[in-house]
Amino acid sequence: MAGINENKGPGWGDHNTPYGTVHSYTDPGTHMASGNGGNNHTNIGPKTLIRIITTKDYDGAFMSQCLNNLKNHEGFRNKMYADTKGNVTVGIGRLLGKIEDALNMPFKYTYHKTGAQGSSSDNEMSATPDQIRKEYNNVHENPKYTSSIHLSNDEVIKACIDDVKKIESGLRGLYKNYDNFTNNAKTGLIDMGFNIGISNLKNKFPHFNEAVNRGDWNTAAKESHREGISQERNNDTAENFNKAALGH
Repeated sequence: MAGINENKGPGWGDHNTPYGTVHSYTDPGTHMASGNGGNNHTNIGPKTLIRIITTKDYDGAFMSQCLNNLKNHEGFRNKMYADTKGNVTVGIGRLLGKIEDALNMPFKYTYHKTGAQGSSSDNEMSATPDQIRKEYNNVHENPKYTSSIHLSNDEVIKACIDDVKKIESGLRGLYKNYDNFTNNAKTGLIDMGFNIGISNLKNKFPHFNEAVNRGDWNTAAKESHREGISQERNNDTAENFNKAALGH
């Protein structure tokens, strides 16, 4: 990410910079996050910049670019909600197509404990399978329902990283030179794969796919338009491909 040095600055979690709030994420399987920033589930907003630390599995600068782009267009929701089609969703556009998808995620709830002399504290507890089923069904049956269980910020980010990696696997099957594309080109392709699915990308965008495979990014930008999404998202995707045409 431009202007961000992923090897410097305060510890993991959230910190303020002259450019706004930055949430730093490091793979919990590789490093342990210090402080409570990663576990919080209330403080990542539209203007928060997510900074991903490089691991053996992915480049942090590229993954940061992808996740911030997806967050900007999909939103960042710690609690289950119904999307515009009524599908139960969580995090950065993570579709929960069936209850089992929700049961496989580490949802928590906040337990308010009252102590002596009126003191109180909030404790994070793991949601039970029954709680997850109940909340899933409530969201599915009532799109306006506000769920009482949540994922931590870092779990939302981890889920999105997993989604990006799965999409990349599909993109490699469509584009023989995918791994040699610029980060901007990859970010645009991942947004399209995430938004419409690899199958639709393969079958409904033949002229786009031909342009990508011959490295004609200006044509790819023109052919990347999708129906049913915001003009802003279409513009951002086209801009990524136009930057790729310049070698960026």
